[in-house]
Amino acid sequence: MVVGCTQFNTKMKKTEKPIPERTELSADAKEKDLLVRIASKQDDALEAIYRLYFDRLFRFAFRITGRMDCIEEIINDVMLVVWNKANTYDHCCRPSTWIFGIAYNKSRKYQTLRKNSVKEIEFDEQGGEDYTRCNSRWVKQIELRDQLDKAFGVLSPEQRLVIELTYYHGMHYSEIAKIAGCPENTVKTRMFHARQKLSRALQN
Repeated sequence: MVVGCTQFNTKMKKTEKPIPERTELSADAKEKDLLVRIASKQDDALEAIYRLYFDRLFRFAFRITGRMDCIEEIINDVMLVVWNKANTYDHCCRPSTWIFGIAYNKSRKYQTLRKNSVKEIEFDEQGGEDYTRCNSRWVKQIELRDQLDKAFGVLSPEQRLVIELTYYHGMHYSEIAKIAGCPENTVKTRMFHARQKLSRALQN
């Protein structure tokens, strides 16, 4: 009987499958879960989405509008739509695609027709830099930022959208096409012309 039990136990060890380890949810899966919770009107889920997207939406709205005075209002409008329309999110695209689509529409509404709008530059007062004297590293950063802002200024809002989402948010053309509401080939064409314009602007 002992031999029989030993043989049975050995057979079980050979045939039993290893228990799969639990893996953490991906970023997209977590955001989808947050949207489901927002649809159920859970305030903490909206706060989590707000924290996740604030910096990205801040930069995105600035690149589209070229203004600083309306960005927080745009972000608040975006979050209001997310709160009210989370139940319409159908999971056929990434949460970021859906949210940036909302942000693009809101940004276009606030877009100014003035070509030379004033851009407010804010500095971190806790950064330890002495801005009362010439700091070569700081000056170079400001010059580079100014050069990039001027370069972006030659682009149309549609071209800014493509550049921003491709290079700063890592989105594919297919995702950008959903946000912009146009064919993917149109996105590629806008990227081509945007690169040409930026190249010429940065050479001047």
